[in-house]
Amino acid sequence: MDSGHVDIRRGRAGWLLLTYLLFGCSTATRTSPPPPASPVPTIPSAPGVTPSVVGAWSFSYSPGASRYQMSRSSTIESQSDSAGNKRETSTNVTNELLSLVSAGDSGISFSAVVDTFSTTSQDLIGPVPVVQLPVQITGFLTSQALTISSDTSTSLSIKCSPVFSTLVSDLRNLLPRFPAELSPGKAWRDSVDSSGCQAGIPTTSRMTSAYVVAGEASYEGRPVLVVQRSDIIQAHGEGAQQQHSVKLDASGTGNALYYLDRKAGRIDRITAGQELNLTITTSAKLHQFKQSSKQDFRLVP
Repeated sequence: MDSGHVDIRRGRAGWLLLTYLLFGCSTATRTSPPPPASPVPTIPSAPGVTPSVVGAWSFSYSPGASRYQMSRSSTIESQSDSAGNKRETSTNVTNELLSLVSAGDSGISFSAVVDTFSTTSQDLIGPVPVVQLPVQITGFLTSQALTISSDTSTSLSIKCSPVFSTLVSDLRNLLPRFPAELSPGKAWRDSVDSSGCQAGIPTTSRMTSAYVVAGEASYEGRPVLVVQRSDIIQAHGEGAQQQHSVKLDASGTGNALYYLDRKAGRIDRITAGQELNLTITTSAKLHQFKQSSKQDFRLVP
């Protein structure tokens, strides 16, 4: 390999995981309402759900442990290869245990442990770095913010690994803040600003989300409240690979459906998708990609 050339394919496993690692490691702040964002996210449709015309509900997280299985698939397509567009795919399955403990009026403390992290890939994508399992994260949820505890004993290589970053991202999906009252058509906005790393590159990102209450539905024989979410995503990172500078820019949209079990005080399921445009600059050469991904979070026994 030419000493002045960076093999972008070797890092592409990291780029392919970008969709669901985008808000990984380090700190994040939530604001409500957020600073103005343009364009405003478009609310997705909830298939099979008939919005209620009357009623109002509340939802709060209940103490206890819940186990989730996360299934993900992602496809990335090169937009800049002279030989023609190349498409590469990856799938991932993660098992995680989320435990909540009430702290009274102060909020909820939580711990999350990932004990299974399995990734398969096709075509030119390199192997995902191996990280020793289980990996655990702790933190605190209040009406104002989700705070992930900083653990100085956790090495930087672990914090910037796909396992750790994915777990952080999953927590932000599984522990959103909801208004005190949820009525049909109730809408609100939220944003997350994060700093972390992707494929070893320091990254900052922002996701601005719009939520709306769709109504009640039945999920696996249980009544659930369906909430729709739509996102605008932006990220930027600068770092180095093989002693060459690398810049990353990402922008796109996302959407999600939440199935809330109000009686049990937990989220039963989340289905989500994202569409991203990625630009990676290495050694003054521009690489452009399009990435599509889907995620499915399911509560399991």
